[in-house]
Amino acid sequence: MSRVLIIGNSPQKQLTKWHKLIQSAETIIACDGAISECYEHDVTVDFLVGDLDSITVQNLAKAEQDNIQIIKSDEQNSNDLSKALRFCQNLSVSEIDIIGVDGGKSDHQMANYFALLEYELPVTLHLNDSIVIAVSKLNPLYYKARAGLTFSLFSIGQATKVTMTGAKWELINHDMKPSTMGLHNEILEGELSIKVENGSLLAFIDR
Repeated sequence: MSRVLIIGNSPQKQLTKWHKLIQSAETIIACDGAISECYEHDVTVDFLVGDLDSITVQNLAKAEQDNIQIIKSDEQNSNDLSKALRFCQNLSVSEIDIIGVDGGKSDHQMANYFALLEYELPVTLHLNDSIVIAVSKLNPLYYKARAGLTFSLFSIGQATKVTMTGAKWELINHDMKPSTMGLHNEILEGELSIKVENGSLLAFIDR
């Protein structure tokens, strides 16, 4: 089982900020044009995934020369992050971290959140101000943090029997629908636990 890091191709990648995640990753996947900044910062990439519409001819040739495995997908019904996550289903994955998705167009940002929910994978998306974790029946959330750290929990569609403990406002077998109800909660001392019987949730935890 390996720890995978996916590097997105946003205009605000700031790879130096994510040095620890890069160093701890056992497998690194670059989404399309993100390979350019990976080369710039000497980040060793194992796989290059996407429709390859934003990579330069020179960097594509360099990736081939460096024996990086190139997974090209021309289908336009998903973005490059979704393609990378789909590819992760073929790997023996223990944990997936995602960086390089801050900034850019608002609709692209929204699509990245939905990409987290498309596959039953243990995924954490790292933003400049927070982390985003997809929660499902197969992937409950257990998160240790300092007391007072704020977070929000949103339902994507109908979610049934949501149980949340370790928070200022807890839930026990509560049914959730898309709303602002889960905005701005606080973690108590110990561990935040979120489980759901059916449906999908997104937890936004402040840094």
